[in-house]
Amino acid sequence: MRITWNELTIPFEADQCDRLLSEWRWLVGDEVQLQLVSALGDLFLSYAEGRILWLDIGMARLTRVADSADEFKQFIQQVEHAEEWFVPQLIGDLIVNGQRLGPGQCYSYTIPPMLSGKLEVDNFKPTDLVIHCSMFGQIGRQIQGLPEGTQIRKFSTTEEEEG
Repeated sequence: MRITWNELTIPFEADQCDRLLSEWRWLVGDEVQLQLVSALGDLFLSYAEGRILWLDIGMARLTRVADSADEFKQFIQQVEHAEEWFVPQLIGDLIVNGQRLGPGQCYSYTIPPMLSGKLEVDNFKPTDLVIHCSMFGQIGRQIQGLPEGTQIRKFSTTEEEEG
């Protein structure tokens, strides 16, 4: 199956940025703009000075990937970066196995890598992007600073209040 950027990224509305990042402000701060959303629900963010960072939702990790939007556009065309950031083989496998995204959905982890989940087809399901970002932002905040391998016995998430 030929995978294109249409399968590797998902559309978002500019006004979604605050909702997608509300549970990640502890890590990304307040002065970011959403540039791109991967099909795995990872967010690519820009800061005022132009640098681009990858918010790897599953690992609760923020990584600088480019110094400018132009550099980022060049980097995502390079196979090694595309494979790391967008995991096209996994996306293709999910599609072949009948998992298709609906509007506003991403492929979300059943168990995220920050809790020892694997990048395997059986560990993903289509999920609302806002729920995905909110839930894993809350978990990431709760486990930040714990040594690798710490046994997690309990965590909690809260639902956004409608209003």
